[in-house]
Amino acid sequence: MSKLILAGLKSAVVFAGILFAAPVQAAKLAIVIDDIGYHQKEDAQVYAMPKAVSVAIIPSAPHAQQRNLQAQQQGRDVLIHMPMQPLNQQKIEAGGLTLGLTETEVKQRVKTAKDIVSYAIGMNNHMGSAATSDVDLMTKLMIALREQHLFFLDSRTIGRSVAHKIAKEQGITSLERHIFLDDSNEYADVQHQFQRAVHYAQKHGAAIAIGHPRKNTVAVLQAGLKNLPADVQLVGIGSLWRNEKVVPIKPFILLFNDIPAPTSTSPYQFVPMLRGVPQ
Repeated sequence: MSKLILAGLKSAVVFAGILFAAPVQAAKLAIVIDDIGYHQKEDAQVYAMPKAVSVAIIPSAPHAQQRNLQAQQQGRDVLIHMPMQPLNQQKIEAGGLTLGLTETEVKQRVKTAKDIVSYAIGMNNHMGSAATSDVDLMTKLMIALREQHLFFLDSRTIGRSVAHKIAKEQGITSLERHIFLDDSNEYADVQHQFQRAVHYAQKHGAAIAIGHPRKNTVAVLQAGLKNLPADVQLVGIGSLWRNEKVVPIKPFILLFNDIPAPTSTSPYQFVPMLRGVPQ
């Protein structure tokens, strides 16, 4: 058997002198960058990242339609980053969702947002600590999302969110954020959160991390995504929505090892067209 060490491989099989290393199923890491559509320079840095980095566009942002089209041209997954009412009564952008809206009003606002961010495959909440913990509003939202064929990603801005529960009741696929990358804008803190996301994916098989188009977030991702562990694969958020299997790490096939072939060991018996057959 070869003395070659096969790092990172779960198992291997030897057949007819050939070593086949079984492929390792990679963990899935999805990264969503929120607040897209406001600042051209920062948005451009995000759009220069691998296309598996997903973007969440605020419909009322000045460059929303441009970013929507650009993402589609790149083959990048797009979400509607829908403003929703927070607990602190902070003012939200026009067209957002607030408590007390009728079902018709919710449907119209979701449709308007989808008309702007037309290539969206889902929606996540911008703020929304009050909205996502309100059963009535979330029920109306999930009905509207079902009509628009969108899934929901809960940014989990509040622990008592009912979004996932209501989505399930309404037959809507929903996902939940696991890690926030940049609650703190300090480079070391963002780097720490990125590593937490990687480790979460390795432990649980998948992780969803949310960040923003900020200087240190961009810098951490530019470096970190180039050096992901071999057992972690960056995927678009749509891959998790569709529950796709990631492409496994390619198997390592060792065609030759350090054991001499039987026909290379003397004594030999000459056979035409063969190297030799042991006596």
